[in-house]
Amino acid sequence: MKNNRNFSSFEGGTRRRGSRLPLIPIIAVVLIVAFIAFLWSRGGEHPQQRVEKVIPAEKLGK
Repeated sequence: MKNNRNFSSFEGGTRRRGSRLPLIPIIAVVLIVAFIAFLWSRGGEHPQQRVEKVIPAEKLGK
């Protein structure tokens, strides 16, 4: 007597292929998006030196 096994998708198998999305690419995309959002929240360029000029007291009244 032959032992015929039916490997249908409805049987509970020990190994499932293709049912879960790969975890590493999803984590990489989330980290890249978080890094871009972090850089965006910091704003653009910041001045390297002060823009305001110091005006002496004797020039303020003129």
